Amino acid sequence: TPAPRPDPVLLKALGAAHRWMEELRTGDTLRAIASRAGLDEAVLRKRGQLAFLSPRIQTAVLSGTQPCTLTLERLIQDPPPLDWNDQECLYGFSG
Repeated sequence: TPAPRPDPVLLKALGAAHRWMEELRTGDTLRAIASRAGLDEAVLRKRGQLAFLSPRIQTAVLSGTQPCTLTLERLIQDPPPLDWNDQECLYGFSG
């Protein structure tokens, strides 16, 4: 079994999503955040959803123990459902 290796692309996206959500909570506009990030608002909305992944998924991403099929591309193409149990099932986290 290979040693856990965090995915730097996924880590960066997760960190950015949390920063953006904090900026929204403190009163920044989506347009301003997107402008600073050099992204279209639609891209920011889609990637911002990563901040709402279940704690179990986020912990796995941080430690590099997420299923190998859980990539940023997959999360963008297959957006997370709101329910954490549904997210875990969808992205390959068993029982």
